[in-house]
Amino acid sequence: MSKVFGLIDCHSCYVSCERIFNPKLIGRPVVVLSNNDGAVVARSDEVKRMGVKMGTPFFEIKHLVDNGSVIACSSNYALYQDISNRVVQVIRSLVPAYEVYSIDESFIDLTGIKESELDSLCREIKSQIYKNVGMPVGVGVGRTKTLAKLNNWASKQWKAKTGSVVVILEKERQNKLLAFADVGEVWGCGSRTKKRLECMNITKAIHLAEFDKKTLRQSFNVNIERTARELQGEVCFNLEDGPEPKQNIASTRMFGKRVYELLELRQAVASYAARAAVKLRKEGQLTGCVQVFIQTSRFDDNAFSNATIIGLEAHTDDTREIIAAAQAGLTRIFRTGYPYAKAGILLSQFTPKSGYVGDLFAKPKRKNADELMRLMDRVNQLQGSGTLRFAIEPQSSSWGMKRQYLSQSYTTKWNELIKVKIG
Repeated sequence: MSKVFGLIDCHSCYVSCERIFNPKLIGRPVVVLSNNDGAVVARSDEVKRMGVKMGTPFFEIKHLVDNGSVIACSSNYALYQDISNRVVQVIRSLVPAYEVYSIDESFIDLTGIKESELDSLCREIKSQIYKNVGMPVGVGVGRTKTLAKLNNWASKQWKAKTGSVVVILEKERQNKLLAFADVGEVWGCGSRTKKRLECMNITKAIHLAEFDKKTLRQSFNVNIERTARELQGEVCFNLEDGPEPKQNIASTRMFGKRVYELLELRQAVASYAARAAVKLRKEGQLTGCVQVFIQTSRFDDNAFSNATIIGLEAHTDDTREIIAAAQAGLTRIFRTGYPYAKAGILLSQFTPKSGYVGDLFAKPKRKNADELMRLMDRVNQLQGSGTLRFAIEPQSSSWGMKRQYLSQSYTTKWNELIKVKIG
């Protein structure tokens, strides 16, 4: 039986989340800003038509916000994640198998469903997500995950004609899209890979599909070869498989103000280490290496940065062990007198938690560590991030992110729920 995959993608996810609770933003030019309101990370279609690029520094378009031409929103990550979870709940109720790929994308397996019913099913999924959550989505369906993602791209390119649903299973129709799409639109072909492919005269998706597979493996890696095979309809990635497995997890932030004191840096680094540990557990991985860095602004006259790597005695996903390693590293690299602007944590050297056997001579694992971490993750998921935290993590901080245009936590804080007057 031939496989059939779909990709459900939220349209301008962060902007759409803001619009769900503030309908006045619908049809208006809206941008969502990165940490500390630094740069544009999400744009409405209206802003895209104005020529504002992704990653544009906010100061370059602030005059548009000041004169009312554009509406800015600070990143409200708790809200966006909660809305994403609700979208996934709808997907789960309508398809036999799915994979959450990112906060705004989910793959679905539609194998076994009659081809004549696929289009109507996808439109029903789209309709139910909008009805139950308020999130507009697009759906692409193809013979492989890579083709489904490319077909989803087509659903966004021609929204009006397709109704944001593109189902392509016939090879001839699929090849027409491959011949039109730039190779940079192919899943797994980032900007660096795209430049290298273009040097080999691979400029369109069809060129990559038809290129010699052995040469691709030798010139790049096995994942690019598999991507090319997927473009030809050969399934190489099943659900939970992808062309770019995560090699590390980072948690970094620019401070809302300059930080001089070691205690404040310790609090910040502990908070970032805790966030990275949560991500690590979601991935089902253990880390063997913690890197910590601190830096001033590169524009300072006396700029300074420092970093160190701490190898762990045993692989772990215990937040306490990761925080302790990060604190030891921070002590090693901290220098007094500098106005620090940023700090961060990078976890690497992963090994799957499932089936892991530790070093016989390493120090014993803390008692009930897995149970404690599961409890903390569950409570924070249900009650909001930071409900349970370690003592070194501050409830609030003077160095926290600057978020001048932050919307309410409409779904994650009781005191910020929308109130409706009846009668």
